[in-house]
Formats: sequence, structure tokens, C-alpha cells
Amino acid sequence: MRSAALPANETERLARLRNIGLLDSLPQQAFDDITALAASICGTPIALISLVDEDRQWFKSRLGLNAPQTSREVAFCSHAILQPNDVMVVPDARADERFQGNPLVEQDPAIRFYAGAPIVTDDGLALGTVCVIDTEVRELSAMQRDSLKLLSNLVNELMEHFQLQREQARRESADMQRRNQMFEALLTSGRDLKSFVDRDYRYQFVNPVYLEYWDRPPEDIIGRHVAELTGEQVFDRTIRPYLDRALAGEMVTYEATFEFPSLGKRHMEVAYLPARDAEGEILGVVVRVLDRQQRKQDEDELNETLRLLERRTLEQERFIHIVSHDLREPINSINNFAGLLATDPAIAWPGKSRRYLEFVHNGGQRMERLLDDLLEFVRLDSQAAKPQPVDLNHLVAEVRADLHLALERSSGKLRVDPLPTAWCDPTLARIALQNLVSNALKFVRPGLPPDVCIAHHIDGESLCLTVRDNGIGIAPDKLNTVFDMFKRLHDKRQYAGTGLGLSICRRIVQLHGGSISVSSTPGEGSCFTLRLPLIPPLADAKDST
Repeated sequence: MRSAALPANETERLARLRNIGLLDSLPQQAFDDITALAASICGTPIALISLVDEDRQWFKSRLGLNAPQTSREVAFCSHAILQPNDVMVVPDARADERFQGNPLVEQDPAIRFYAGAPIVTDDGLALGTVCVIDTEVRELSAMQRDSLKLLSNLVNELMEHFQLQREQARRESADMQRRNQMFEALLTSGRDLKSFVDRDYRYQFVNPVYLEYWDRPPEDIIGRHVAELTGEQVFDRTIRPYLDRALAGEMVTYEATFEFPSLGKRHMEVAYLPARDAEGEILGVVVRVLDRQQRKQDEDELNETLRLLERRTLEQERFIHIVSHDLREPINSINNFAGLLATDPAIAWPGKSRRYLEFVHNGGQRMERLLDDLLEFVRLDSQAAKPQPVDLNHLVAEVRADLHLALERSSGKLRVDPLPTAWCDPTLARIALQNLVSNALKFVRPGLPPDVCIAHHIDGESLCLTVRDNGIGIAPDKLNTVFDMFKRLHDKRQYAGTGLGLSICRRIVQLHGGSISVSSTPGEGSCFTLRLPLIPPLADAKDST
């Protein structure tokens, strides 16, 4: 095994990595989605976003691997960052002298194949990689290499966004502190609680607001120890440590929750200002307390809203841009040229070459389907359903027409019981039904033509639309995960697909205020139930006239 050399800009690289502030941070959905996409594009069981620190590589996101980090000495990514402009591909780690004897090769996870695209800043600092790993020897296509590089560029943009947010928060915090200090120095009236506590922790002054909050007359507070008002436990654990710092000459601010007799629990901002005599000796502490309960509630709500907005806008905008532009272009090129080569009468392809060409063409087509499904899923997240009365019999007839060739090729049957009018978005409902019927025609038992039945029943306030098949069924331990993104229960070589069809169905039903569920018996078939709200009475009456 040969350890990687240090990059020439190692000191600057480490400083930048730590300044960004992502090391040892909590998981974030945007990064996890990138690892899922990398694994799907490259067809590997493991995908990572790795940041190479001084003596370790730490995984900001990981798929298919439990370890949160590994030693830098054995890390493949330590070698990858030495060539910032290239995707490092190791087809068989056992045949590469750099990794012979490496514990990651010889032991768990038994790496054979590795490909890593360096995450490079705008000024050329390689901070880590987006990498994919397999336990089998393999190679990457040119399209997969390009896609991996595009994903590493996206991670760099996310990191820059994270750093800008962090720096903005620091600036806002510093500005807030300066404003608070100014207001505390100038404020002489208002709704703040004021008191003066001497060196023995006894009140020598309290203002009317202080009395109001504690619901006490002045004689119950003036001259008494702080602990008599707040309680010994609160005084010892929360108040005294800050008072002691102020009595030592430090201006102290903190926030804590106190329980007042008539107001209950309130979130308060407390400032302790050392009070000195003419000679500079500290006489006690001026205490100024602001009620921040409403601000705390507003901040919590705002932070939650910002978190949701940031996640949705960042993921959707970046994701849609990559999928619709940066990834589709190379995929279209692969499909077009592979198709031209396959049909060119001037080329007499040997049997093995033609087979390889078919692999390329089929892989490109699978990727095109995946991109279409991804775009459809992401766009659903920002789309509102437009319900209207819809004749489900007509809708299912359209689905049957769309799937005519699939039914004919599989010798399948699509039986439809008489269906009612439903209150739904016709376009979205058609997509959901078509996905379910298409799955039923695909996941069939060998030698048994597919038999699909669409029916309905009313359950309380819901219209339950069922799609039942006689296919291979779903294992009981997989029923809770079949609607997850990119969830494939079978090898793609056995059953084609992207793992997004059921996720799209679930999202469509959620947009209608409904739900989707599945029951299944392995070897006998599955039944999917779409639960939709019934037609509103006014809409129903209007439709009947």
C-alpha cells in the first residue's frame, strides 16, 4: 500500500475546508440527494461525499456505508484530490499498487472499484470528492464520468452557499450584540426589568416592571438574596455563574427561561453590567432583563420556515438545472450516436462489439427514463393539484390506450369495474394510474400473463381506488419502503425502471390530500389503494344538473 502525497497547497486547502464549517455537521438532505443520484447514475451500491481533513476523510453524506469517516492514510480520496481536474477511476484496486494491502480492500468493505470526482473550489483547492464504490471490478462510461464531475461541481456550489449563510449569521450575530449593547446603555424606560444586585447577591433596587413580573411588593425583594426570589436551584445553576463573571468586571449577556408567578415560563434576555465607583472598584451589578418570549417564538417559526424554503429552493433549482440541462445533453449524445452506429449499414459489427454497443444504448435509454422521472418528481413538489370532476372510466380508457403496446406484448388483461366520478386533477391522476398499471405489467410471474383489475369502494369520506395484479408480489419487510425515492426491490437487469414510479404516485396522492397504501402476498400479487377525498357536495350537485 502506498499513502498519498500531500497536495502542494495543503495548508491553504485545510484552512479553507475548516473555514467552510461543514466538518462534523449534521446530515443535510441536499447532500444526501446527490449521493443517491451518484449511486443511481453509476449503478454502484456505495456513494459518498468525502471531505479530506488533516488525518482523516469525513463523509458529509454516505449511502451504502456505515462508517462516518476513515483514516486519511488508507483513503482512496487522498489520491484523487492530487489531480483536481480529473476523475480518478480504479477499475480493480487489487491490481493497483497504491492500494495493494489496503485494509479497505483486504477487509470490509472489500473495495474493488472506485471512482472519485474532486470537489474543487473556484481557486483550485480540492477539498474532497464525490465518489462511488463497488465490490466488483468494473469501469465507468464517459457519460458517467461527466455526470460524476457535474455532481462534484454541485457539491462545491452547495458548500459555498453553506459558507455564505454561516458568515451572514456571524455578521448578524455581531450586529445584534452591538445593537443590544447600545440599547442597554441608552435605555432608561420601557418594558425591561431593571435591578441592582450588590456583591453579596442582594437586591438594592428593582423597577416597577420587575415587581410586576414577579408579582411582589418592593419590601419582599429589596435587601433579599437573589436565591430567595428565583429559588436555590435556578440561582446556583443559571444565575450565579454569570453574576460572578460580572462581579469580576465582565459585561455578560445570556438567554434563559424563567418561570414567573402570574406569567408562567418566559424566555428572557439578561444583561449584567458591572457597576464601579469613582476609583474603579466594582460595587455590584446592574441587571437589565428583556422579555424575548414572542421573539423566541417568532425566531423558531422563522427558522423552521427558512429551513424548509432553503431546502426546497436549493434542491429544486440546482437539481432541475442539472437534470434538465447539464445531464440531459451528454445522455442525448450517447443515445443518438449509439443509435446511429447500431443502424449504420456500412459497419459490420462483430457479435461481441454489437453486444457492447447495445449495452451503451440501453444504459443511455435507462438514464433518459431516470431523468424524466426525476424531473417529474421534483416538479410535483412545486405543483398544486387542480381538482375537478373527472370520469374515471374515461381516464382509465386513456391509460389503456397509452399502454396498448405493453398489454399486447405481455398478452396481459386490464379489467376495469364501473368507476365513479372522482374529484381530482385529471393529468396527475392519469400519471399515477399509468405508473401502477405499468408496474403490474412489468413485475409478472414467469409464464403467467399479467391480469390487472381496477376497482373502487367508498370508505367514510374517501374514495378508495384499487389496482390489483397477479404478479410476483412484495416481501413483507419491503412494504414500508416501496414508496421511497430510488427504492428498487429487484436487479435492474431483471426488471427495468428507475425506482421513482411509486414515489411519484405517493406525491400525487398527497397533493390531493389523500394517501396510498399497498398489501401484497409474495408469489400471488399486490393491491395498491389510492385514497382520495370524495367529491364536495356542491361540486357533486352541480355535476348532476
